[in-house]
Amino acid sequence: MKPPSTVRLTSGKRVLFLTKDPELIRKQLRGELDLQMKDLRVENLLDDINTDAMTPAWVCFDHRPEDLSRNAYAGLIVDGKRLFEQDALRNGSFEVIVSGYRKGVGSSRETATQAEVWSGIRIAVAASFAPIHAGT
Repeated sequence: MKPPSTVRLTSGKRVLFLTKDPELIRKQLRGELDLQMKDLRVENLLDDINTDAMTPAWVCFDHRPEDLSRNAYAGLIVDGKRLFEQDALRNGSFEVIVSGYRKGVGSSRETATQAEVWSGIRIAVAASFAPIHAGT
């Protein structure tokens, strides 16, 4: 199936940019900031987001995808604290997620994409995807 030539956000939905600056991510999650690609460069985006950070092993015990999504990105830890609190991705009205190079490195964990999809993410954009993650 060929993707459409033009993709538009659903009204009221947002784009989440996973930046190297955790405070910018926090502000987006809290609804205080709506970044645009013109505000950033690829070098500002978070690289090497691994599937274990997207859904740590303990999250995988939740077998239902809607439960997995509650703890999407629970493994992104900054200064000993979760960057994404429970339900943060689900409650942010995000439809697109943007990151840097090699998104999806690590173990071949299909729960990582399930957590995104069940959180409302329709499109993942990355400078590049890890081979194990690219086809999901």
